Amino acid sequence: MQTGRVVIVANGEVKEPSYYRRLLKPDDYIICVNGGTGHLFAMGLKPDLVVGDLDSLQEEHRQILEKSGIGLERHPSEKDKTDLELAIDRAIEMNPPEIVLFSILGGKRADHLFANLLLLTLPLKHGIPSRALDESGEAIIIRTKTVIEGSPGDYLSLFPLSPEVKGIVTEGLKFPLRSETLHFSTTRGLSNELLTNRASIGLDDGLLLIIKTFRSQV
Repeated sequence: MQTGRVVIVANGEVKEPSYYRRLLKPDDYIICVNGGTGHLFAMGLKPDLVVGDLDSLQEEHRQILEKSGIGLERHPSEKDKTDLELAIDRAIEMNPPEIVLFSILGGKRADHLFANLLLLTLPLKHGIPSRALDESGEAIIIRTKTVIEGSPGDYLSLFPLSPEVKGIVTEGLKFPLRSETLHFSTTRGLSNELLTNRASIGLDDGLLLIIKTFRSQV
């Protein structure tokens, strides 16, 4: 069993490597997805493992990794899973207390973003909490009560991923929900706001995607 978190660094957009560096903990096990290795090198760190088809891994980084004895888990470019999903599979095998994903929320392709968000359900099926973080906010998928930390004014949007999410109770949000139901494909849960540094979201049944956006990024 992995004693610390598993952090997956994808090859998405990273503007300030130092922002992500501050989020890391000393006992994190770091998996890079292809060119995500370059983001970690920009933080002054090396990964514990690199997963993917390695098409975007720079040759100089490959040489450094090989000399350091760091594992390179290479997969074919044509496959039934994305490189990010393969990295999540490896993280799940380690059974860590949490899986954290860096730089998967941005990019120019809506299909990739949608697929990346859905991948957050995979750790959940194994009882492992996970979340995606970038410089604009974070995303998680829940089926039980959860506490979200942030700052007053941060936006918090709730999106049902099941036909209904029942018994939603929120605390610390501008527009509270009191044992209410949100339905798939409706926008009622869009753009709520944190009133304090912590908000709680509970539910009785269903699967709920929560996206927090820092107010400073809007």
